[in-house]
Amino acid sequence: VSYRYMTMDMEGLLKGSDDVTADSQTGTMMMPGDYMMVPTEMTMDMHMFGAMHAISDQWTLMCMLNYLDNEMTMINRMDVTSKMETSGISDLKLAGLYDLARWEDGRRAHLSLGLSAPTGSIDEKSGGNTVGYGMQLGSGTWDFHPAITYLGQTENYSYGAQLGGILRIGENDQDYTLGNKFEAALWGARKITDSLSASAKFDYSSQSEIEGSDTRLKMRREMMGGTMDSPTFDPNSQGRDITTFGLGLNYYFQNGGLSGHRLAAEWETPIDQK
Repeated sequence: VSYRYMTMDMEGLLKGSDDVTADSQTGTMMMPGDYMMVPTEMTMDMHMFGAMHAISDQWTLMCMLNYLDNEMTMINRMDVTSKMETSGISDLKLAGLYDLARWEDGRRAHLSLGLSAPTGSIDEKSGGNTVGYGMQLGSGTWDFHPAITYLGQTENYSYGAQLGGILRIGENDQDYTLGNKFEAALWGARKITDSLSASAKFDYSSQSEIEGSDTRLKMRREMMGGTMDSPTFDPNSQGRDITTFGLGLNYYFQNGGLSGHRLAAEWETPIDQK
């Protein structure tokens, strides 16, 4: 069983790989821009609860459920700021891990096949208005999560790589489908003591744009004469490519009441994004 807490801070605006200012996107009352308002920063706190159970030497079952707490700050073309908040459980993920191969030198490979159920809400509102796609708690669809992982371990070092993704199944009840996602990771760790190790990793993620559009956001846009409220409401502004670098510490308790438990911390920052 595991509990993980993650906090993520985002700020600024990117158009492609270029930084853009809020003013360049909202314009002014005299010279309106593409959007009435834009986000300037967002925080997401995630509580992740997981459990795994080995039913054989080759098969392990896994489940994970997250609780999200989101807050986004917006600014409009009159330079007035506002905040939106959402919180609640996200989509429930169930998966099976299958050992594909094990070698005597400590290397192994396994396949993960997962399915997430649409338990997270896509009907979240703030101030009586439906929030944008990134502030919703779930996808609204059943999603397939395949991944393949390669691991290696020596006396002082461990390393690994993973390729995976998320494939959306069908369309949710608001007539849209979140973009499919491709993910790749490469990591390595070195033992400092018998209990303590340090790690470094590179992650890459590419998410496609949304197919369709939320019927409520589409109706709101039509009522406003075609003006888009914000890029957070724009299905064509939800795609993202990002490469990150992370550093971590991992402590494994070998004695006392916490023997067999693990405590880890990791810091991660983007090095390239679009």
